[in-house]
Amino acid sequence: MPTLSTSTRPDLLRDPHLYLTLVASVCCALALHILLLDGFAADIASSLVSISLFVIAYPVVEEWLFRGLIQGELLRLRKLSRTFTGISGANLVTSLLFVALHLINHPPLWAMAVLVPSLVLGHFRERYQQVWIPMALHMLFNASYLVAGLPWP
Repeated sequence: MPTLSTSTRPDLLRDPHLYLTLVASVCCALALHILLLDGFAADIASSLVSISLFVIAYPVVEEWLFRGLIQGELLRLRKLSRTFTGISGANLVTSLLFVALHLINHPPLWAMAVLVPSLVLGHFRERYQQVWIPMALHMLFNASYLVAGLPWP
């Protein structure tokens, strides 16, 4: 069974996974802007505090908790460190918990929409054995959502 132990990490700036994620982020932001009502993120953009929380604080806290603590501990369990189609059990469980957290403030379908981004963040946590990359990507995801949701001329 494959495990997550890797002796060499890919070079981040040459990692095709990173570039695919960046392109997908832009495409998702454009799709959100086209498909959803104009100004859907106006409440988040209503103050500098809201913007800072959404783009900086929430990603840092959520990634530290979910990818750092929870996924990190789950990866210690042999059964959850195994991968199936490239996704570890630890990543899947962590991502399902992440979706459950979003059920607090979002309708079920919208909360489920964070599953794929969460799996991507978990992938990078495992790929690089660090939490700062998922934090930075989460900030990018939230900033993209915010920009897509602003009224455009």
